[in-house]
Amino acid sequence: MKFSIKITKKDLPRLIAAFVLTACGIVFSFSAFYDAIIWFVLLFLLTFITVTIDSEATGKKKVLRVIYEIVLPLFAAFFSVYFLQMINLAHHQTILGERWLYNQMYHSEHFRWVNESLIVFGVYYFLRMVQLSRRLAAAITPAPFLILGTANFFVYTFRGHELIYNDIFSWQTAANVVGNYTFPILQPIMYVLVPYVLYIICCLRIKEDKPAVKHIAIRIAVFAVLAALFIGGFVVMIKGWSKVNRAQDWSDKGSRFNGYLMNFAITVVTSFAEMPEGYSTQALDAMVNDTGIDVSYPGAADDNSSNIIVIMNESYTDVRPYLPMVGGREDPTPYWRSLKENTLHGKVTTSVYGGNTPNSEYEFLTGISCGYLPMGAVPYLQYVNKDTYSLPWALKNMGYTTTAMHPYYANGWNRPNVYPKLGFDRFMSMDDFEFTENDLQRDNYLTDSKAYENLMKQLDAKPKGQKSFTFLVTVQNHGGYTENLTNFTPKQYVKNIVTGMDLQVNTFLTCLNQSDKALEELIAYLKTKDEKYTLMIFGDHQPNISSFPNNFGIGKSTSWVTPYIIWTNYEMDPELVKKYENDEVGITSVNYLALDVMKAAGIKYPGYFQLIDSIRSEVPQINTAGYYSVSQKKFFTVEEVNDPKDKKAIQLYRYVQYNTAIDKKDCDFRNKVYSVVKKDAQ
Repeated sequence: MKFSIKITKKDLPRLIAAFVLTACGIVFSFSAFYDAIIWFVLLFLLTFITVTIDSEATGKKKVLRVIYEIVLPLFAAFFSVYFLQMINLAHHQTILGERWLYNQMYHSEHFRWVNESLIVFGVYYFLRMVQLSRRLAAAITPAPFLILGTANFFVYTFRGHELIYNDIFSWQTAANVVGNYTFPILQPIMYVLVPYVLYIICCLRIKEDKPAVKHIAIRIAVFAVLAALFIGGFVVMIKGWSKVNRAQDWSDKGSRFNGYLMNFAITVVTSFAEMPEGYSTQALDAMVNDTGIDVSYPGAADDNSSNIIVIMNESYTDVRPYLPMVGGREDPTPYWRSLKENTLHGKVTTSVYGGNTPNSEYEFLTGISCGYLPMGAVPYLQYVNKDTYSLPWALKNMGYTTTAMHPYYANGWNRPNVYPKLGFDRFMSMDDFEFTENDLQRDNYLTDSKAYENLMKQLDAKPKGQKSFTFLVTVQNHGGYTENLTNFTPKQYVKNIVTGMDLQVNTFLTCLNQSDKALEELIAYLKTKDEKYTLMIFGDHQPNISSFPNNFGIGKSTSWVTPYIIWTNYEMDPELVKKYENDEVGITSVNYLALDVMKAAGIKYPGYFQLIDSIRSEVPQINTAGYYSVSQKKFFTVEEVNDPKDKKAIQLYRYVQYNTAIDKKDCDFRNKVYSVVKKDAQ
């Protein structure tokens, strides 16, 4: 292998073009990331070098030709991943002031580049398998990754959150609206095209040589094995990665937290759940028939049935168990505790902690737990790509209007696409709320008080006698308890915490206190209404606060547990009250909460929810960590299913879950349940 630098008249056009491209890249890099300048300089210098490989080399020198098959894909990997990230993070407000992209890329996962390199190596060896030369294989390898990054850049520019695997299935919708947009081209040119042209020039400086192995069949076999090993290794690795890193679809969190390539890969892997043992549509139909439940029954609401309000309160938590640990004495939520009349209090397990709010939404609205779904899966991103039966669909079929409200940006977690598929007539985002700047705290989080005020206005505006279901997801208590404390003064509930996180804890407890006061305002309003109202409030997950010990086991005293209440402005259903009084378990899970809401509202369960209720009678709590067995009177992990009754109930649940979320194949069960959805859609 020889390296030489020779400049002739023939080389001048190439070198001049490389110089101009490099100068442009450097100029733009000064406004983005400084390490990009290093890349442009390196690529420019490499355009001077000609690499000649000695085809006639023998012995140890021949080994250099093999080493080249490692150096080239490694170079392609570093180049591909860097500029894929650059196009997706340059000039973003979320990392404003960060001048070194590598610091942003690997600050939390220092060796993520190893995982990213696997798939790039796999592509390179695939191209070598189809008999492309070294230099062509190296030149083409970055293309799919840069195309993916550019596609993500445009998607993020248009809608404010990043491209995920499930978006591929919405290409027709995108094609219909793409004509309404103008395409920004400067960044793709400067941060993708310019460096890629320089990279190609470098690759073409490699002079072709004869294959090291003469027999083409052997070459194909070797490269096929290598491609399979690296691509297969990436798939195995991403499955493990997804167990501790959830897919992100909020703003540019995918690129910032997982790295865009890894984030996209997670959304691919977690879109394919393992089929439960013995599952088939015929087996599902047989198990449903054995229950004797008519799943085609649409449910019923009469004149005595109430309006329904469900508030999923961001990060709402019962902090009383934690207060002694942080030196706190004052309960920030005294009104919540004081509610007794026509009020039911309970504890509920969630399947998420510290984030991923939409998973709690999905569980509540559909009755389907995220337990047994792939770790890292976010159903709103991967599974709700067509109409999905839910509480809103059921209530719509009974004459209710259905409204989803979220006082934050509309584009988070794919909600604008998901909510209509879950049966909501209307979605109100931050743009639809009335508020002033004084109502925004910290990172533009609208207060619960103002959110409830907007809710009240919607209730006042609805036609008298028209039943309504309103689902409000609040944002006031969102994480980020030490930054951007705009319009917010924390009360000193604690001081001198050993962890030194006084501000974090005080901010959160102050937020809870504000929620408590807002709840008092809302209930005072509902007490004045002539119409019946059923109100449920529950926490979507606990906050990620370092001063609160984390316990992710199974059972009641874990970080998965949040409180909830059901309150009515009329006499609470006596059967439901008795059920709560006689409850020996003392805990449920988010996927079952809709049952109690309907019961309190005087609604007869649709057949689908009767089926969910029958499963609840055997397994009254289930989340990603575990479940409670009525027959054995104890908690088990989701893997420990030994009792015959538990096995039967969980098997039915998993079959329903798989058919509803993943399989979506027509069968007797699905056709009967979805007759409500189909009828409404016609």
